[in-house]
Amino acid sequence: MSRNSGSGANFASFVVIMNKITSEVQATERDILLIDEVLNDARKALAQGQAGVAALLASPEETIAHGHNTSQETGDLTDHAEMVLLHQAGRKLQEMDEQVRHSLSLYVTLEPCLMCSAALSYVGIKRIVYSALAEDANLEEMIVRDLTLPKINPQLVRGPFILVPGVRRAEGQALLRQMNKAAGAKSDLKT
Repeated sequence: MSRNSGSGANFASFVVIMNKITSEVQATERDILLIDEVLNDARKALAQGQAGVAALLASPEETIAHGHNTSQETGDLTDHAEMVLLHQAGRKLQEMDEQVRHSLSLYVTLEPCLMCSAALSYVGIKRIVYSALAEDANLEEMIVRDLTLPKINPQLVRGPFILVPGVRRAEGQALLRQMNKAAGAKSDLKT
C-alpha cells in the first residue's frame, strides 16, 4: 500500500470521527430557553414586516448581543442575523481573549450559511445552536447545493464548531414557511 492511500484512509477516519463528535451534541435546558428567545425575536421581526431570522450571542453567564436579518431594511444582502450580531458585538469580541470567545454560544433560528459560518469561525465562536436546518429552506437560502454546515465543519481551518442542530426545529420550519422560504416554496432564484 502506498503512503498516500494510507493517509487518505486516516483522513477519512478523522472526518468520520469529527462528524460524530460535532453532530451528537444534545441541547441543554439553557439552549432551549435561548433558542425560544431568538424564535420570539424572529416572530416579532416578522410581525413588523422584517425578515424572520434572529440570532443571539451568549457567554456561559450572560447574553452579549442580539441581532436579526436586516437586509430588507438596509438593502445590504449580507446583513444576515449572524453578521448584524457580530457587528454589534465587535468591540466586546475584540476585547475578549481567545479562550473566552471559544466559550461563547451562538443561537440562531436558521443554520448559518457559508458566509456567516466563515465569519463565526474567524471570530473564534465555537458553539452554534440552531433551529431550522439548511435543508428546511428553499434554494434561495443556500449558497452551494448540499453543502451544509455539518458537511464543512470538519474541514474548518480554525477547528470544527460544536453544533447543536434542530433545537425547536418545527418552530424554525414554521418561520421559513411564514417567509415563503421553506423547502419546496417557489424561489426567485434563477438556476
